[in-house]
Amino acid sequence: MDGRGRHNGALCLSILAYNFLASSIIVGGVGLVEVTDDADVSDVSRDVDGTLELSLGAFCAGTVLSWTSPALPYILENVRNGSNLTSLANNVTTPPGFLISEHKAAIVGSMLTIGALMSAIPIGYAADKFGRKPTILGLSLPFFLNYILITFAKNLETIIAARFFAGIGLGGICVVAPMYIGEISEPSNRGTLGSFVQLFLSSGILFTSIVATFTNWTSLSLTLAAAPVVFGVSFLFMPDTPVYLIENNKMEKAEKTLKTFRGSNYDVSRELKTIQKEMEKLHQKTVTIRTIVTNKGNLRAIISVLGVLAFQQLSGINAMVFYTTNIFHAAGTNIAPNLAAIIVNLVQVIVSYISILIIEKAGRKYYLMVSSVGMLSCLAGLGMFFQLKSTGVDVSHLGFMPLGSLVLYMVSFSIGYGPVPWMLISELFSPDIKGVASGLAILANWIFAFVVTFSFPIMRAALGGHVTFYIFALIMGCATLFVYFIVPETRGKSLIEIQEELNR
Repeated sequence: MDGRGRHNGALCLSILAYNFLASSIIVGGVGLVEVTDDADVSDVSRDVDGTLELSLGAFCAGTVLSWTSPALPYILENVRNGSNLTSLANNVTTPPGFLISEHKAAIVGSMLTIGALMSAIPIGYAADKFGRKPTILGLSLPFFLNYILITFAKNLETIIAARFFAGIGLGGICVVAPMYIGEISEPSNRGTLGSFVQLFLSSGILFTSIVATFTNWTSLSLTLAAAPVVFGVSFLFMPDTPVYLIENNKMEKAEKTLKTFRGSNYDVSRELKTIQKEMEKLHQKTVTIRTIVTNKGNLRAIISVLGVLAFQQLSGINAMVFYTTNIFHAAGTNIAPNLAAIIVNLVQVIVSYISILIIEKAGRKYYLMVSSVGMLSCLAGLGMFFQLKSTGVDVSHLGFMPLGSLVLYMVSFSIGYGPVPWMLISELFSPDIKGVASGLAILANWIFAFVVTFSFPIMRAALGGHVTFYIFALIMGCATLFVYFIVPETRGKSLIEIQEELNR
């Protein structure tokens, strides 16, 4: 079979795998949502559709986050010149025709976060101005454009532009996904539905690592370009949120939409009146940064959310995802880097699925603290391995340590710092500051993400892997103390009860 035939075959298999993975999650997800007294099972399956189809955007976000791990070795000078690229399929691969240094690779990795932080506030404004649905649909375009540019890239500048567009889609999803889910969900299901975003994001990361084993630079990008197309087409048939419709005086459409999400037998009149009253209060207030920092409840909410989102990124999660393959190359273990990446990402998907089942079994603070302590231990383990390796100790018999530490790290992240920060955005901010505060929170999140992804390869080269991982471990110790003393508990409380606690 010639090269074109192999590429076409890989593309078809990848699309089939994507459809199977997405449909499996959707079918499995329907049974995870609690049924209200006035709804039947078919109504609930329709209710969860909005979250699941929105979460396909998170799947796209997962693919762009994971892309650097299998793709950068094609163009990194030290990898191409130092060793041969291998894959599980042992296929012959061709790089795009240029090589870059480690420092330029840091720019490629961090450009995603620059696009994300620059899009956070504009996307929030667009969601308020034009609606949640049109904004979400528009995000499929930068995801798609990213992969088309990468496919035909002949120089570093094109890759940087592509990653910037990917960042716009990524940052936008992080803003509108919690907003959309928070506005269509009930208090009893808010945590469960919010966890689907992390599950699909993890699935996108896993999908990319699997596809990368039997595709090359070009066919990998073309395959991943199918994801935003599926996302855009599927979400095209979803309605906007009742909150946005009521805010724009579309009461009849809002009632119809709410019945779609709650079920045909559900009495939506009380919920419609509650939303309408909240919107009336919102219109009476002018929200500014001063409004946030001078109100006790708002200030505590913004400190809690900003802190948790900062620690989410300072845990090093994006560095781990971006550079999984590179970490295993550096570790020099006998485990194939691509296989190790698949194992790590598969574990993250499984644990993300489990977190949906257990997220309402304990408090948000409990999961955050378990998560940070777990990551601390794993990062310390990675630091010890690279310290032994740097001192010349024979670590060939410790090849399990990098894989085991990364697997347990992903487990720890996925049960706490993966899903919970996005829940807190929808739970802690009052309706009158939600738009401004959410934009600020996501902006801060991606500023920290930029710092981590840009500095990680540089720190690893300058300080060594052991010092880098020890720094992340120390930060996770600080995260545990922050959550224990600062962050309020929100599990099982209505949004009104949460605001009352924040203002005490």
